[in-house]
Amino acid sequence: MIVKAPKKIASLIGETSPYLFENAEKIDFNQSSTEIPLYKSFESYEKENFSDLLKILSTLGSLSLANELKTNDKRYFLGERLRIRKISYTQPSGLLSVKIASQLESSQKGRALIEIVDENTKIFQMEMDYFIIDEPSFNKIFESHYSAEQNKAFTSVFPSSSFEYLNEEKFNITIEEFTRNHCLGHFDNYEIVPAAFVGKCILKNIFESSTDPNLEIENIEIFLNKAMPINTVFTVNVKILRVSKNLKKYKCTVTDTKTEYGHYFITIKNQPTF
Repeated sequence: MIVKAPKKIASLIGETSPYLFENAEKIDFNQSSTEIPLYKSFESYEKENFSDLLKILSTLGSLSLANELKTNDKRYFLGERLRIRKISYTQPSGLLSVKIASQLESSQKGRALIEIVDENTKIFQMEMDYFIIDEPSFNKIFESHYSAEQNKAFTSVFPSSSFEYLNEEKFNITIEEFTRNHCLGHFDNYEIVPAAFVGKCILKNIFESSTDPNLEIENIEIFLNKAMPINTVFTVNVKILRVSKNLKKYKCTVTDTKTEYGHYFITIKNQPTF
């Protein structure tokens, strides 16, 4: 009997380069928790760039769960719910690393538990729930998003977005169309816009709409109920809820002319200076 060599974990998920981060295939997952260096300081992930961190963390969760499944068959890991919250208010110092553990509820559902730490402190804590879908089922469910079009050059510059003030508690964000070239490597040939990409546009407009330079992300929750297609102009309806003197929660509902795709709940803290 010939035993096939196990595949690399990075080949078992539906993400490839350029969406998949560099050296993902070199990560060694053990049986309990894994610590992974990010080789960057927190300053690299401030403001709208925080979504770049979410993108990396969600992929790490997929990789960790793929390792737990103990199968050489490809799976697609779709985020059901993401929640990340700040748990330390000391100034981050040094390079960041990620501690990750995964929990399989079944062959079709799992959760990643992630901590973001600097040299001394746990800064953020994140939980992400996933639907785990085998390749034939994924192909059937998302058939309408499939295109065998030949890939062109990767586009790293995001589409433009604009801000429409309604009143002190409401505004709209319009996000112009993402193309196939923006989303290369994110479920190859399935033309679906990553949640982190839309999140980056939302965060950019939230920070740019404020005159306060001392805003910080306190927590983010993302609930998506439908895949966001390319070549679609998204409208984000934003309602502002004041949680306390220094905290505002932004409820952001992503829609187009016909469909509601889900919600981003973003809590921003006005960090006082002394």
